[in-house]
Amino acid sequence: MNAREGDWFSLTWELLDFCTVEAFSQWEERPRFLYAKDHTLRIDSPYIDEFFRLNLVSIHRTSVFISTDEGHKLPTHYRAGEFMPGDSPKYDVWLGQYHKINFEVLEKIKDKEALQQKKIFLAHTAKIIRHDMHSGINTYLPRALRSLLKKLPQKIIVQYKLEPAINMLNDGLKFTQKVYKGVHAFTSLVKEEGALEVEKVDVKKSLEEFLSDRAYKDNVEISDLGSMLVHRILFITAIDNLIRGGLKFNNSNPRWVKVFKESNNVLCIKDNGIGLSKEDFLTYCKPYASKKNKEKSPQGLELNIAVAIIEDHGFSILPEKLEMGTMFRIKLNRSEVHIGLDGERL
Repeated sequence: MNAREGDWFSLTWELLDFCTVEAFSQWEERPRFLYAKDHTLRIDSPYIDEFFRLNLVSIHRTSVFISTDEGHKLPTHYRAGEFMPGDSPKYDVWLGQYHKINFEVLEKIKDKEALQQKKIFLAHTAKIIRHDMHSGINTYLPRALRSLLKKLPQKIIVQYKLEPAINMLNDGLKFTQKVYKGVHAFTSLVKEEGALEVEKVDVKKSLEEFLSDRAYKDNVEISDLGSMLVHRILFITAIDNLIRGGLKFNNSNPRWVKVFKESNNVLCIKDNGIGLSKEDFLTYCKPYASKKNKEKSPQGLELNIAVAIIEDHGFSILPEKLEMGTMFRIKLNRSEVHIGLDGERL
């Protein structure tokens, strides 16, 4: 039905499917009133798709309203000459209670629609990164740099002191390629049926390579961690996120983070920072959650990503707040094949 901005509509539904729990859940959550924030040709179409186990019997532009004790105007199913305020006192009371619930349901639907649109944008961005940026980062730039160095005489390099600039180009390209691998790994998960591609990884070696160009590498002590079947880039990124958090929220001098095995089935990341309780962990691992006493931008995204990656591997993670710092324990579930420190499959 066409809608003008500011219009209200009343909806009447019937249940089509009496055999599934989902149908009755949709019946409880069905919207009975709609508000048009903008002009639209079909105000009802997204809700028909959302409540597909119900049939929308009728939709009417609402012209009769009642006011609550607080003075709020509420749309009704009343229609002039048919059903008017006061005809059903129970309905008048229910209406005020229902609106609060109904608005919450509509907000959830709008959130789902917004999330779906963001997923479409993200999928498109991921496609550009995986395909289009790959050529520039891994083909054109390396070839151009190699060609330039072949044709550039050594005496010119020495004469104009170009060696530092060339080294910066090489290092910058290597760093960009490493970042690209990480971005590629994340964006691959956006694809439909995206799944982790695991391989046997020497975790200590991979983590040391990852940290080799990081300014905080000397603050990290890594013990022998054995080998595991994990997604190399994503799992190491998750560990790095926990390391950075342990160094960032840390007032000790010196600051440090230790990565070690507590047992064949438990990997630990321990720091001497301000400490994180289990209760705080559940809050701060949500996207964009932040410490209230910090005047920095939200830091929860890094922890959220780390937790998501670890759980996607079939592992679990929980922190323990120590007298000084935090100990994250990553339990490597036996459902995932794991290679212990002795090299045997567990």
